[in-house]
Amino acid sequence: MQVLHQLPKLNNPSLLSGIQSRDDAAVYKLSQDTAIVQSVDFFPPNVDDPFTYGEIAAANAVSDIYAMGAEPLFALNIVSFPDNLPNKILQDIIDGGSSKSIEAGMLIVGGHTIKNDVPIYGLSVTGTVKPGSEISNSSCNPDDVLVLTKPLGSGILTTAAKFDDLPSEALNECINIMKTLNDKAAKAMRASKVNACTDITGFGLIGHLMEMTEGSGLMANIHMNNIPTMVNAYESALAGHAPSGTKENFKAAANSVKWSSDISMENKLILCDAQTSGGLLISVSPNKLPSLVENLKLNGVSDHAVIGEIKSRPEPSLHIKVN
Repeated sequence: MQVLHQLPKLNNPSLLSGIQSRDDAAVYKLSQDTAIVQSVDFFPPNVDDPFTYGEIAAANAVSDIYAMGAEPLFALNIVSFPDNLPNKILQDIIDGGSSKSIEAGMLIVGGHTIKNDVPIYGLSVTGTVKPGSEISNSSCNPDDVLVLTKPLGSGILTTAAKFDDLPSEALNECINIMKTLNDKAAKAMRASKVNACTDITGFGLIGHLMEMTEGSGLMANIHMNNIPTMVNAYESALAGHAPSGTKENFKAAANSVKWSSDISMENKLILCDAQTSGGLLISVSPNKLPSLVENLKLNGVSDHAVIGEIKSRPEPSLHIKVN
């Protein structure tokens, strides 16, 4: 991300959102009624079953489109695959991605494959939104309430699973959460006219929230007791299964987060945990919170939680307080 932000700044008036805004996807205005929304995401396998891996990768890739308040239209496969693995595995990965894309109402219209030592799969996704209706991650307002739509812990749990140190029930629940599209949560937030949104992926809750506070020039208060976590996430963190990306996220936040003295290291790592296909983090005005909660319930989003609020920033370096 730091390298991307060194690219030349773009001043095209049709580019409504680009790399300078730290948003989840680019938004380009085609007409008064239509803008295209473009994003890309891919990663190596985080589960053993290739079909399930394809499902998770597709759900993860389309999440950026949902976070912008847009509707996905079509996607292109992005694949790297070794010569020494059976083609059946690759077919299962692609079939998993196709299955999840069909569920999202999205067409996979092609793609590109290269040879590589490690399997990698993902999608470049294109969607649409009405110009002015896109939801930025940097448009929080003071006193907004923060709502998270999925529990945290997938990075820690999938790492524990690699060491055969996770009950099968906990792994299955984690997989089901990662496979779940953010379409219903996105539908709820669009209906409730929220102020800002991002999806929680590789930078963890803290990292993505820092992008929101940086863009908004504000600060977030987070209440640890309100954070929804996956089954066995704390126990797996306690057993030392935090992945390297999670630890890097924690280090990167050191100068921007004020932790309450009673927050354990395990909970700090959970808040910084690098997620795959995590939930939406929504910033909504207090008077619209009841509407959002009701719409989330009506759309079957049962894991949502109010986790904090947005406040004025008392000092430039302080982005987040965790109590």
